[in-house]
Amino acid sequence: MVAGSGETVPDPQQKTRTRKLLEGWHWYRPGISREEKILVFKLDLSILLFGCLSTFTKTLDNQALTNAYVTGMREDIGLTGNDLNYLNAVYYSSYLSFMIPASFMLTRLPISKILPTMEILWGVCTFGCAWVHNLTQLYVCRFFLGATETVAFTGVIYVIGSWYKRDELGTRMALFQISAPLGSMISGYLQTAAYTHLNGRHGIEGWRWMFIICFCITFPCAIIGYVCFPNQPNNTRPSWLLNHSEVELANKRLEEEGVMKMEKKINWRALTRVLKGWPWYCFVFAWCLYDQNQYWGTTPFSLYLKASDRHYSPSQINDYPTVGKGIAIVLTVIGSYYSDKTGDRFGPTLLGAILVASGSIILVVWNVPEGARFYAFFIDGAETAMSTFLMSWASDVVKHDSEARSIITASMNCIGQVFLAWVPIFTFNVAKAPRFTVGFIFSMVTGIVHVLLACLIQVLDVRRKRKENKRMLLIEARNDNKTDVFDDVDVEGSVSSKEKQ
Repeated sequence: MVAGSGETVPDPQQKTRTRKLLEGWHWYRPGISREEKILVFKLDLSILLFGCLSTFTKTLDNQALTNAYVTGMREDIGLTGNDLNYLNAVYYSSYLSFMIPASFMLTRLPISKILPTMEILWGVCTFGCAWVHNLTQLYVCRFFLGATETVAFTGVIYVIGSWYKRDELGTRMALFQISAPLGSMISGYLQTAAYTHLNGRHGIEGWRWMFIICFCITFPCAIIGYVCFPNQPNNTRPSWLLNHSEVELANKRLEEEGVMKMEKKINWRALTRVLKGWPWYCFVFAWCLYDQNQYWGTTPFSLYLKASDRHYSPSQINDYPTVGKGIAIVLTVIGSYYSDKTGDRFGPTLLGAILVASGSIILVVWNVPEGARFYAFFIDGAETAMSTFLMSWASDVVKHDSEARSIITASMNCIGQVFLAWVPIFTFNVAKAPRFTVGFIFSMVTGIVHVLLACLIQVLDVRRKRKENKRMLLIEARNDNKTDVFDDVDVEGSVSSKEKQ
């Protein structure tokens, strides 16, 4: 800002952002009461413990398929051509087919029981993958894996968004989202260890041991869910973890935020209201781009390493893709800290989109040093980090409307998976490894579009905030006018009484 005298006056909003950024990381909001701090601690213990473990096990098991494919499974059960993509398509098709029945269950049955039950069924299906001997059996296992996962991500995201305040949400969402790349990282290391130390033990191949280990990790996670995972605040009864006063405090916190309580079922009026606004279209489209852009740093990278004329070892094939997941974790932590402190979701989202677009351009050029290609595959981890910022951004935009938040986050996940189910079959054909020309060009286009879409969302969000601020000012002005009128009446009344006396 520039004053009339020509002196530059600092922008007060920018000063506030900088001050908050330099304050340091606060897990709890400054000035929070002891009772509220205990409540938030218990919420972290109950929601994040199970939510993070659930996401960790899902990603661990899903990544295990790719790791197993490049570490002996393809040869052992006779997979050929584009079978790996078809297996993923079966999984996502099942996931999407059960999305509506799953949403029906979440609105009518206790989430605290549904999610752990599905976790157990997921573990059983994962265990089944260890004993397949042909492609048909693996298709069956992948189909049921998709069916049992369909409630997990949306259910946990909704519960997190239902209990925490806005300035608590980003950090918790980041921790939840970190568990996904962490699962992918550990999957690579576990597969390397299983191949090195367990291959052939008791007559079982190393890749089969990976699925057995995943089952052993998944089952205790479900038990934790049964013990401590809550429902929504307005549907939660006092328990051994949350007493009656803490449940009341949780609902009071939401009332202070102006958050609407969600009805038992979402009606057509709510759906129509959401579809009339820009957030649904922009965030669903952004999530579709996210799903496509984060893909080429995972399975295509592993296939590139396996088909490379440099003859990478099984350990290298499993370990190198974990670097991108490490980048995702670091960027998620840094970006979430920044966005929570400043309230800026746009900056981290834009930076991630630009980094990913630069990586896809390198792969389109192709004739570059091997180190440049590795950078391109590694930097795709920045896209994985963007899931945190997009979900938090969407939750911020509709934070006062629980029904809108539920519809938008579920739509983001569902519609994004629709395209992820079939697009890679054509863009990243397994037989084209190591050079996926069509896929790299497609990723470059979607990366650039993602940059432009982030800018559009920011423009619309700024406009929304201005309208919201004007509305709040009008409400305050009306309230002040009413107060003035009542004050005048009181004054006139007192004067009249004095005159009578």
